[in-house]
Amino acid sequence: MPLISPAYAGQLLKELTKGCPIPAATAEMARYAFQTSDHVLIGDVAVRGYKHKNRWRLDERDIRKAGERLASLAIDLDDLVDARPLPTDRGRTWRLQITNWFDHVAYEDQTANGCHCEGQQPCDRTRPNQHGLGCGATWEAVEARYGEETIASTRPLPLLTWSGTIWMVPRAYAALLDRAEQIAAQFAEKAARCSRCGAQGDIWEWRSSSTAGYTTLCPSCTSAAARRYKGHLRGRQYKSLPKKSQPDAFLCVLCPSPRQAMYWDHCHEHGFVRGPVCASCNTYEGGGYRFINRPGAVQHLLECNGCRREGTVPPRHQPDVVLRTFVLDPHDACKQPPPYPWGAVEGDGSIRFRLHCWCPTSSRQWEQVVPASKVRSLVSDFVAKALASETDATDQESA
Repeated sequence: MPLISPAYAGQLLKELTKGCPIPAATAEMARYAFQTSDHVLIGDVAVRGYKHKNRWRLDERDIRKAGERLASLAIDLDDLVDARPLPTDRGRTWRLQITNWFDHVAYEDQTANGCHCEGQQPCDRTRPNQHGLGCGATWEAVEARYGEETIASTRPLPLLTWSGTIWMVPRAYAALLDRAEQIAAQFAEKAARCSRCGAQGDIWEWRSSSTAGYTTLCPSCTSAAARRYKGHLRGRQYKSLPKKSQPDAFLCVLCPSPRQAMYWDHCHEHGFVRGPVCASCNTYEGGGYRFINRPGAVQHLLECNGCRREGTVPPRHQPDVVLRTFVLDPHDACKQPPPYPWGAVEGDGSIRFRLHCWCPTSSRQWEQVVPASKVRSLVSDFVAKALASETDATDQESA
C-alpha cells in the first residue's frame, strides 16, 4: 500500500484537479480530520486515513481516485439551484455552514461599525443588502474571512452566485455536497459504534486517539482494556521511564468516564510524572486556558513533587489561578466584570490580562498587568489551600 503524507496528497490533488470547475482544497486533511471518522471526504469519495509511526498517512491510490473523479465531474455553471438551508436541515449541513459564514461576517461588521439599516436598530441581519448579505457585510469581507474554508475538500465560495434575491450554486455541485453529507453521516454512525461490543454511543465521549489512530470504546470495554492508575509513579522523573512504558495500559486520570490513556503527563518545569492521560486531556492541559476549572485538575497538577515543594503550578495555569481571587479594575462606568479575560505570563513573572467589553464605553479593549510579586503570592496561597484540602480529605478517609 503506497502511503503518502497529507501534504503530498494535497499537492497531488491540486495537480489532478488543476483547471477544473471544482479544484480540490485539502484543508480537511489536517491533524483532527479523522477525529469523528476514519475517513476524510474529497468530493463524494471517502478516503481512509492510516496512522503510521504516530503520523497520519493516506493511500495514494485513493487520492488519485478521488482527484480523478472530482476532475471528471460535469458542471454547468448556468444550471443553478437554491443554496439556502432546507426546512429539514439539522446540524452541520453545507447549506447551513454557508449561511452561518454569511451571518458571522454580518455580525462582525455590525459589531465593529454599527447598524445603518432602516427600521429596528440593530437589525437581525436577515434582510439582504446590495451584496446579498446581512446588514453592512460585503463580499470582500466574506472572502477575506472564509475564502479558504472548505466543505468536502472543496471551496464553495467561488461557485456561489447572487441572483438578486437568493444565493445559488451549480446543480451538480449541490448534488455532490448532498452525496458527501450522506456518506459522512454513514461513516460517523460507524465511528460512534464500540469497536469491541458494537454498542452505539456518543462519539465525543467514546472515541479517543491512540498510536494507531482513533479508537471507539464504550465505558465497559474501556474498563476491561485498561486499569485505574494508583499513583505508583509519583516522584518519578519522566525521563527515567523505560521506552516501553505503556500509559495505554491505564485509564485517563482526568476523564470523568473511563477512557484509555495515551501519554504519561508530566511537569515540564520539574520533570516529575503526574499520571496517564488521554490525548484530549493532554492537549487541554498543555494549552492551560481554564484547565484548572476541571474537577480534579488542581490535584493532578500537584502530583508533581516540584510544584508541591515550591508551592506553585506551571506558568500557563497561573493566569487562571490569579483570576480565582484577584479583582480586575472596573471598566469605565460598566458594572459588569469583563467576560473571558485572557492572561499571558510575561518574562518577569507578571501577568498581562487582555480584556474586552461590549458595553458602549470609551474603550472596548484594554489591558491590565498583575505584578510578579502579587502573582507569586496568589499562586502560593492557592497551592497551600489545595494541599490543606488534600490533607483534610486524607484524614477523613483514615478516620
